[in-house]
Amino acid sequence: MKKIVGILFLLLFKSAIATENIKIYSPYSPGHSATPALLRIIDSANSNQKIYRFVLEFRPGGNQVIAVKSLDENSLAIIAPAYVENLEAGKLKETDYVPVHAFGDACWAVIVNKPLKNQKEFVVGGVGFGNAAHLTALALGEKHKFDVRYIVFRSNNDALVNMTGDNGVEFVIDKYENYLGLKTKNAKLNAIAASCPNRLPQQPNMPTLKELGIDAPFIFNIAIAHKDMSTARRKSLGAILDQATLAVGADEIFKLSAMRPPIFDGQSTEEFYRNSVGLVQRLQSKYKEKIEFSKQLTQ
Repeated sequence: MKKIVGILFLLLFKSAIATENIKIYSPYSPGHSATPALLRIIDSANSNQKIYRFVLEFRPGGNQVIAVKSLDENSLAIIAPAYVENLEAGKLKETDYVPVHAFGDACWAVIVNKPLKNQKEFVVGGVGFGNAAHLTALALGEKHKFDVRYIVFRSNNDALVNMTGDNGVEFVIDKYENYLGLKTKNAKLNAIAASCPNRLPQQPNMPTLKELGIDAPFIFNIAIAHKDMSTARRKSLGAILDQATLAVGADEIFKLSAMRPPIFDGQSTEEFYRNSVGLVQRLQSKYKEKIEFSKQLTQ
């Protein structure tokens, strides 16, 4: 009898461990384009093992600082290019965080309503100063000799809608599907390059930014942990999310959210983090004066 009670206690103990929740704080709202793929990967992770239960919790605001600041030693947070701006501003300290899993890059399109060449200025719409859209426009401006005037919107799609209505914006990075949906309303819209490591399957003849000779960041999404989380736990969570990503598959993830996880290109989370964050840091440093000037114009 004592042996049976002991076994039941052990089973109950294991069951309790299996129900441990791991919150993943998202800096986005539920309606963000990345959310469907994130939820699908998390669902796969929860189905494939019984040690942890991942829960996506939305913590938008503060230019994505709120999600990261919510971290404790038992949770994860998702970072995007705004993370680098927050490091530079001193709002976050990079040594406090460790990458755990790379959800990947958003594979979007660079959309304009006039030719790049022989222009004095482009009005660019995006969600934050020094982010992927801003840095891409500055790099293209350097190559084609035009100035960049940057306007902050609530979302990239809001900027695209503004451009569709000929209300001032002339350059946006957004989902290719959004571009197709709005091009019928404004024939001047033109997708000129893929802001993605690979060519877009919807438009395989369109070159990537890299193929055009532009070194620009993509809109990356990486799950990080606080440094206080144990190494063993970080590795366990990362391995589970990696396996879940592989189980869902590259095609399904792209279909859901136009995202390309680096694991399908043989790139580790650590390498992806170094390359993605490092590129934004280098370009923000390179274009620091122009970024600061853009901020001053809005004050």
